[in-house]
Amino acid sequence: MNATKKAQAPEQLDTEEQARYAELATWAETADIGPEARISKADGPEAGRSLLEAALGSPEAVRRAVGKPSLSAKGTSPSRSLRLPEDMDAKLVEQAQKEHRNPSAIIRDALAEYLAKAS
Repeated sequence: MNATKKAQAPEQLDTEEQARYAELATWAETADIGPEARISKADGPEAGRSLLEAALGSPEAVRRAVGKPSLSAKGTSPSRSLRLPEDMDAKLVEQAQKEHRNPSAIIRDALAEYLAKAS
């Protein structure tokens, strides 16, 4: 799967998404930003979040749009997809719950250990 998602053209959206697209387009074109407004770079990782929440409608919408932080030093993290037998997946999920970890983190650790031994 490609790590970069491409935006859909407005005509490819369902009726609800088209209405939201039109609402956001209108907001972007008519936003009342007065002459005294000051737009500046804010400090911290939350800079701009309130603007995104206003534009997208909710913190959840921002989370979906922004995505997860990169696992790589810079840029995007490559994504891999794998299939597991049901029993292996059940054991993975159970272990992740016991360790209070994400199943993906367990898979990454196991792969790192395997690759270290293989080289």
